[in-house]
Amino acid sequence: MAKKFPDIEHSRIDALGDGIYAIALTLLGLDLVGAVMKISEEPDLNSALLHEWPIFFSFLMGFFVLYAVWYQYHVYSQFAGKPHALMVWHHGLGFMIAALVPAGAALLGENINTPNMATAVFYFGLLIFIEGPMQLLFLLAMKKRPLTVTSDSPFTGKELQKMASAYSVLLTVYGAIALTTALFAPWAALALYGLFLFTKVNPVGSLNSAVARLGRVLKLPVD
Repeated sequence: MAKKFPDIEHSRIDALGDGIYAIALTLLGLDLVGAVMKISEEPDLNSALLHEWPIFFSFLMGFFVLYAVWYQYHVYSQFAGKPHALMVWHHGLGFMIAALVPAGAALLGENINTPNMATAVFYFGLLIFIEGPMQLLFLLAMKKRPLTVTSDSPFTGKELQKMASAYSVLLTVYGAIALTTALFAPWAALALYGLFLFTKVNPVGSLNSAVARLGRVLKLPVD
């Protein structure tokens, strides 16, 4: 048998991802430290805190984006089998987006209630919803490289690919609506962002609920 280098373990990707999410969450907090230093120079601390509320709001948005995505990522990855190069780079692109969230949150916080608010809300939303089209491209490229799963996975790789494709289409459509709304009604777009993030608060429950519906539509054995 020819000697070949084996694929890396998925646990190595998980370890890198945990580090990236931890650093990104820390950077969000550092933005607050800078804001507090500025606030502390004002004579009326309470008034200054209220005046800087966009910074605290953007911190909360950025935190929920990062933490919810991290949570959902591990819900999926606990059944991930041996990765290949395409999967490794797909995860890498996801980590790149996560690393940009602190900058997106800072952009949002600095531009709320300014003439640039619509643009800032749009770019922040792009970091949230780019997952949909990126996942679709990945699944399209995966047609000849089936998804591998562990033996204790409740679904086969093909079943997961079908459900992920349907979910990605829905996410892409919802994201397109939310991002278009951002250009004309940024506060309404932020409400749409918040509604989407609410579905990620409990990704296990949300995914199980979605599986029941998608299973019937895609005629998969989910019972």
